[in-house]
Amino acid sequence: MLSGRQSIAGPTRRQVGRLLTAGRKLAEEAATSPKRRVPMRDKSSDCASSTTFLQPNSSVTRMPEYPLLEKVGLLGRPDVRMRDPAHVEDVLRQLIAGGTPKLQLVVDFDQTLTRVHVEGKRCHCSWGIMDNSDLMPAFYRDEANKLFRTFYPIEIDPTMSEEEKIPHMIKWYESIHALISKCRVSKDSIKHMVASSSTRLRDGTEGMMQVLNEKGVPVLVFSAGMGDILEHVLMRFGVYTPNVKVVSNYFKYNEEGYMVGFQGDLIHMFNKNENAIHSSDYFSQLTSRSNIILMGDSLGDINMAVGVPQPHNILRIGFLNDKVEERMESFMQGYDIILINDQTMDVASTIVNMLA
Repeated sequence: MLSGRQSIAGPTRRQVGRLLTAGRKLAEEAATSPKRRVPMRDKSSDCASSTTFLQPNSSVTRMPEYPLLEKVGLLGRPDVRMRDPAHVEDVLRQLIAGGTPKLQLVVDFDQTLTRVHVEGKRCHCSWGIMDNSDLMPAFYRDEANKLFRTFYPIEIDPTMSEEEKIPHMIKWYESIHALISKCRVSKDSIKHMVASSSTRLRDGTEGMMQVLNEKGVPVLVFSAGMGDILEHVLMRFGVYTPNVKVVSNYFKYNEEGYMVGFQGDLIHMFNKNENAIHSSDYFSQLTSRSNIILMGDSLGDINMAVGVPQPHNILRIGFLNDKVEERMESFMQGYDIILINDQTMDVASTIVNMLA
């Protein structure tokens, strides 16, 4: 290159003049041409991936604004919503800094750990396992399906407040509980019901749960379903490991091994922040684990971590499965990351692997 103090004369001046003219033309073309977006790294890379934007005639690159969101694969996906990406980026950064020793998970079961459908066909939730089992009498299946058609639309109605829904949910659960008590359900029959059901865990759940078990990360499965059934589901897929604690509605059996009622207080989808777990010593035993990944599929799941003493960081991941447009706004207010009709555990699994 030429020094700023070097003189130019004769033919060299003309050559430089032509170069300057050509440079101005290129600059004019660049100003009127659209910028090209050139992906420089595959999003599945193990390294911190980035999307690089190249300007014409420039070797300067710009790193993405949210490198961790990029690495998790949350950017540019039509099935992902985030109210505040900067907040999510910051929480991810702090989760990674704390690693697995600071981590605990609080998760819902039905349609959170489990799939909603496989190839468009609806999968059984913990209630559906019993509702659709041939081991249950016909009168139970008919009445249970009638109750579902009556109360499920209320549960997911975006126009009703939580306070308005609660009496209906209690009536639904009490009706189902009374109905089951008439059916002489035995302990032995539950395993067979689960084995013949269509219940499936979200793709990638087994791998994530294996990592969490190996690292000794506590997992609280908080469910308004039936604990006896979901425990058999967890065992069936090999994820009911020592680090997993289940809080749910459990059957009460008589001496002959038949279900005659339920134990303790009723857990429904809108009182998960009031259950006995929050007045027990469960969370107090985990005071060093102040980083939380919470996952749910309803607005009632948002408060499952109430009771955690002085949580530093909570990342709330919501699976939005039904009435997407109608419920989007309320989910955006409650969850940090919303996954629309996602049948995988890819996002949470990627985050866990980044911490491990």
